[in-house]
Amino acid sequence: MLPQLTRLLTALQRAHRSALEQVAEHESSPVSSNGSAAAAMQASGPFHEAQRLSGEIDGLGVILRDPDSGLVDFASERDGEPVYLCWRLGEARIGFWHPRDTGFMGRLPL
Repeated sequence: MLPQLTRLLTALQRAHRSALEQVAEHESSPVSSNGSAAAAMQASGPFHEAQRLSGEIDGLGVILRDPDSGLVDFASERDGEPVYLCWRLGEARIGFWHPRDTGFMGRLPL
C-alpha cells in the first residue's frame, strides 16, 4: 500500500500547494473576481482535487494527519491494545507506532 500512498500523498501535496498559491494570488490581486464564474471554477479546481485525494486516502482506511508532511496513521493493535502505526511520506517502511492518545511526538520504533 505504501507505493499507492506515496502517489496519492505526493499528488495531494501538489494540489494543496496549488490551492494555497491561488488563494495568495487572489488576496494580493488588486482586481476583484467577484461574480466571475471562470475565476471561481479555476480557484476551486485545486481545492476539489485535494478533497478528492483526501477522500481516496480515507477510503483506504488510512488516517491523514498532515498533508504537508505526508503524515498518516493506520489503526492497529499492539499487545491487545489499540494503537496507531505511523508513517510519513519518504520513509522506506512503516517503522513506528504510538498509543492512540498520543501523536507524532509519542511515536516509538516497532
